[in-house]
Amino acid sequence: MNVTLVPFGNAKYNGGVLTCQHGPNECTANSYEQCAIDEYPAFKVHFPYFTCLESAFLKGTEDIAATSAKCASAAEMDATKLDACVKDAPRAAALQRKYFALTPSDHKYTPWVVVGGNLSKSSGSKLTEEVCKAYKGPAPAACAAEVLAKAGRVPADVQPCAAP
Repeated sequence: MNVTLVPFGNAKYNGGVLTCQHGPNECTANSYEQCAIDEYPAFKVHFPYFTCLESAFLKGTEDIAATSAKCASAAEMDATKLDACVKDAPRAAALQRKYFALTPSDHKYTPWVVVGGNLSKSSGSKLTEEVCKAYKGPAPAACAAEVLAKAGRVPADVQPCAAP
């Protein structure tokens, strides 16, 4: 499965100046997340950091650098690498442009979730079910039988009962 996180949200470039929907802290947070993906490209490595950071923002954290350091430690990442990336203005700007280019211009909300090339009908709230339904081949562990049943898919390892 290929998962791509695009930490850019509803940010915009106005006359070459980046502005974020929720202000400068959001731009900085996006930069930390972009740097985490750049430094640690494996999804299974950067995703725990990403979810930790996003959870802290939902709780209203304002100290992004300190929160990043805690989340980096929890995800077994080197926080100094992330700080160095964010503070490297040309590199951080290049990453912002990269993620801007990956953000669909017609997105209407965040998160904008695409599964199998199609926009999520649930805006991501039923992501596991949607992924399990779209997944080809033997179901991964996250696609337990009950998830697959909700998604309308029979698990590959479940065989129909033979008639007596």
